[in-house]
Amino acid sequence: MKRTLLLFIGCLLLSQLSFAQKRKQPKKPGSSDFLKTQWWLGIRSGLNFTNATPIERFPGFYPINYDEESLEKEYMDFERPAFHVGLDITFYHAGFSLSTFPTFFKHNITYESGTSWIGDAENERFETEYTTNQSVTFIDVPVALKYDILDGKVRPFAMAGAFYSFVFDANKEVAIRETDYASGTAITYNRTSINSNNKDEFLNNWGVLGGIGASFDFWNIRTVVDLQYRHSFNNVVDPSARNKESLFLAIGEKQDDYRLSNYSASISFVFPLRYIDSQFKAL
Repeated sequence: MKRTLLLFIGCLLLSQLSFAQKRKQPKKPGSSDFLKTQWWLGIRSGLNFTNATPIERFPGFYPINYDEESLEKEYMDFERPAFHVGLDITFYHAGFSLSTFPTFFKHNITYESGTSWIGDAENERFETEYTTNQSVTFIDVPVALKYDILDGKVRPFAMAGAFYSFVFDANKEVAIRETDYASGTAITYNRTSINSNNKDEFLNNWGVLGGIGASFDFWNIRTVVDLQYRHSFNNVVDPSARNKESLFLAIGEKQDDYRLSNYSASISFVFPLRYIDSQFKAL
């Protein structure tokens, strides 16, 4: 009886093991190895703020009986937002990414200056203020190396690189406001506003960049958000073209030499260029 019972239990175990082996699927290679290497392509846009740092100053007028420093322009730091739009091309491998962002990158710069005439009497005074809005658009070609700090659904990263920018367009608008004290009371009025394209006044630009950001995936779309700081090393104003803008020279507006620094916030939507099938093979 015991033999029969043991034989029955043994047959039952063998049949269950055989059934389990039939149902067990062969292990597929994991997708993680495939996803360690990937190309991403998509669109990128955002906002940026620019500051111009003077290298050498050039007054619009050369005074006889007072110091030129009183005519120096006062630059507004990171005041006017501008936009940028372009592509995001990234090669990713094992936590590192090599990226380039060919971008139309617009910089907005604002500065103020002024002149004054003062006579002997209290009401013998006349002031002129200039507010200049200068925009410059470059075709920006940066290259940056990214490193994913954490690996998960949300992947924060740090980045560093360099950029070269080709000048594409530029436009300058000068608003003139005058204040007259002849009546004994200060009367201020807007005299005029002059607008003109001045692309020929600018040179190509280059510098370094650094930043932080994070990326996360939804289906086959990767969203990348980053904050960058860019610093240029060269003068972006062409010295040979400084005295050719007669429209602005006539009102005492002359371009200083300056370099640019910039903060930007961007968002990219990128798509993988390599896909996998159910067997985790590249398509």
